[in-house]
Amino acid sequence: MNTTPARATATPETAPPQPRTRAWSTWLRDHLDPSWRPGEWDAGQWLFTGDLDNPRTSSSRCRTRSCAVVVRAQATFCSRCRQQRLDSGLTPEEFAATFAVPRLRSPKAAVTAQCSITRDGIRCVRPRHCRGLCATHYGTWRYHERRNTLESWLRDRATPFTHTSVCMAPHCTGRSLSARGLCNYHWRAWSANNRLNPTPAPQWARDQPPQLAPHQFSLLSLPTTLRLELAYAVQQMDQWTRALEPHWIRGVIRDLADATTLLDHTNADRLNKPHKAALRTLENLQSAAHAGYAEFNGITLIDRDVIDLRVLGLRHTASGKRRHQPGSVDLRTIRQPWLRRALHHWAVTARPNTQLFQRTLQATVIASTALGRRADAGEDPTVLTFADASTVVDAFRTARRRDDIRYSAGFRHALIGTFFQLVDYGRRCGTLDDLPGTFTRVPVEHAISVEEPNEDLIGKAVPESVIRQLDTHLDTLGTGNTYGCRDIAPQARQLMYRTLYIVLRDTGRRPLEIVSLPRDCLETDNGQTTLIWNNHKRGRHRRRLPITAAMAQTIRSWQTLRDDLHLPTKGDRYLFPALTPLSDPGHIASTYLSDAIRLWVDALPQLHDEGTDAQGNPLPFDRSRIYPYAFRHSYAQRHADAGTPVDVLRELMDHKTIAMTQHYYTVSLKRKREAVSKLSAHVVDHLGQPSPCSTTAYEMRSVAVPYGGCTEPSNVKAGGEACPIRFQCAGCGFYRPDPSYLPALEQHINELRADRETAHAMRTAEFVTTALTAQITAYEQVVDRMRTHLQALPDTERTRIEEASTILRKARAGDTHTLLPLTPTPRDTPR
Repeated sequence: MNTTPARATATPETAPPQPRTRAWSTWLRDHLDPSWRPGEWDAGQWLFTGDLDNPRTSSSRCRTRSCAVVVRAQATFCSRCRQQRLDSGLTPEEFAATFAVPRLRSPKAAVTAQCSITRDGIRCVRPRHCRGLCATHYGTWRYHERRNTLESWLRDRATPFTHTSVCMAPHCTGRSLSARGLCNYHWRAWSANNRLNPTPAPQWARDQPPQLAPHQFSLLSLPTTLRLELAYAVQQMDQWTRALEPHWIRGVIRDLADATTLLDHTNADRLNKPHKAALRTLENLQSAAHAGYAEFNGITLIDRDVIDLRVLGLRHTASGKRRHQPGSVDLRTIRQPWLRRALHHWAVTARPNTQLFQRTLQATVIASTALGRRADAGEDPTVLTFADASTVVDAFRTARRRDDIRYSAGFRHALIGTFFQLVDYGRRCGTLDDLPGTFTRVPVEHAISVEEPNEDLIGKAVPESVIRQLDTHLDTLGTGNTYGCRDIAPQARQLMYRTLYIVLRDTGRRPLEIVSLPRDCLETDNGQTTLIWNNHKRGRHRRRLPITAAMAQTIRSWQTLRDDLHLPTKGDRYLFPALTPLSDPGHIASTYLSDAIRLWVDALPQLHDEGTDAQGNPLPFDRSRIYPYAFRHSYAQRHADAGTPVDVLRELMDHKTIAMTQHYYTVSLKRKREAVSKLSAHVVDHLGQPSPCSTTAYEMRSVAVPYGGCTEPSNVKAGGEACPIRFQCAGCGFYRPDPSYLPALEQHINELRADRETAHAMRTAEFVTTALTAQITAYEQVVDRMRTHLQALPDTERTRIEEASTILRKARAGDTHTLLPLTPTPRDTPR
């Protein structure tokens, strides 16, 4: 069953009838913010000029340092510099820092000399246009040239101008180059208009906006009602979006020039170029206008079943590649009115982010569907009981995705918690006073059982061989269009991402725990440096993790550089602060780290996986497996492979239970079977002689004793707790070790030697030291013969045996089965 809530677009309001247009315009004037965007919005001229240094305006200067051209987006090149960079072959950072923009002759750049007309020592101050004359003098002479020669006209009639003519259009800074008093831009526009609708230039220019740059838009030429609607809508939209885009707003204004109101649902058909960004801009503007018109008519947000999340001020959230954009949502997918009101009230009053809202909506739809199976469809909240709450929980237990795959236990547990948090919020706010207290969740009875992990799906860690390949390309991390490319110098940005990656790789902390590290996160005691971090997931703060001196030095290098950066004060307490004041948290978002790593990994020339294909060529590595959280798995897997005790690794990972840590010691069934198949042919007996066996026989005894397998029937039947000779494996004919036990055997030989020295010091009886010596000799014989056998194998076969041995040692380390004790277990006294 598909439990994803449906989304719908609100039906647009109709345009206000003519008698109400005046009242609607008055309402809009009263609700315009006169202090909106000071320094950018000129309310008197209806002109917006974006501040190029304001991160909340998308326009900026060209990324090339020596270029002053205004572009419509941040961190981009102008068209000329973009082409020059492609031709140069330089990286964006190198080009932006070194390219010298050449001076080009353009019509505006060419008009620099003055008009040549001089009389009585006074020269005309207007710019030269043609034949050494300004545009006005040249046009006047052309009018008189049939009666006068140029020389006679200059001598008798020409009078120099002592002031520069400015274009008649309001706020236009262009110089008038014509007798009509218009700049070139407005001259061409007036000429085109004059062919269809002859109008005197002064009258036409009065309502014309100035020539607009990419960071400007003007509402001056629009009808009064539409102008007010757009001004109100832009001000409201500015509260939803992270940055205004003047370029797209100007395009929408241009295409709506013949419209009468923003409330017309056919306005989208007027767009000349229905680009996705233009449609999004128009949709946002119309959403704001419809919301204002509804408020003008006395309809509040709480009264609507179709709500616009943008109107609520809900900003979108990002999670990896998945982005949750605000939009219109139809709450009528929830069948019960009381439950619909509760969700609506929570959305309006709590103002959650869109990700939390979508998850709460999804949980509410699942619960609504479950309650809808009652005889009364669950519409009467006063009769609901604990059994109904259990029915809702059962629906969450079986919730499935669109592809009919059941959600993970963690996600289903989150859905349950989200729904009952909504219920608790409604009870606190009084919207669910009619809901009985028996309709509640009991954690013990309503828990979601966690399935056993699928062993074939374990292995999210980035292999060590791939990490070594990544380390060789660290100099390219943080380059390109990454977060911070316009806020800090390239060297500082690269060091920041390099430090983030090294801490991520070598500490195994979660991405959020790394980006939120405190500024003073290092603590040194007796020469050992400790990293101080916060476990946000479990609410455990000021945790400590021992780190290497090399990593501590990397962090200190970034701290030194970070102290010299001028960044927003809200990030002062973080090691990796937000680079702009737009960031909600004071530190950089973990999604920026994900994006930077994805950009870096995708740009690498090649990455090889472990192993080769049938022709012996290296296998390509799936780059989608490289993401920040995967390095946490790599850290844990690295320790598990090295034989770190599971309780120690639990402390390093800061896991709540040891069961979670044991997952890293688990090997997939496929790899384990392959390892068993390889090692079963290299089993030896207690004398070190080859004693191969079948895979099934190997599995039956693979964990019977600490230093090998045991095939003694009574001991195997008893699960390894009935050894007839008190576990003296070295002298037992049923003892079957294999190469995977070599490290354990060598460690045991060293322990036996230590025991023998202790026995000598204690002056024990000779048979004690003799028995210890015999065990040492027997184990050494087994080890020597196994090593001799391995040395005789081809290199490729020996490598496979070593890999299989590592796999089985890791499997045994993570096995919850209790190994045999080194001393016999007392038998029960016979009755």
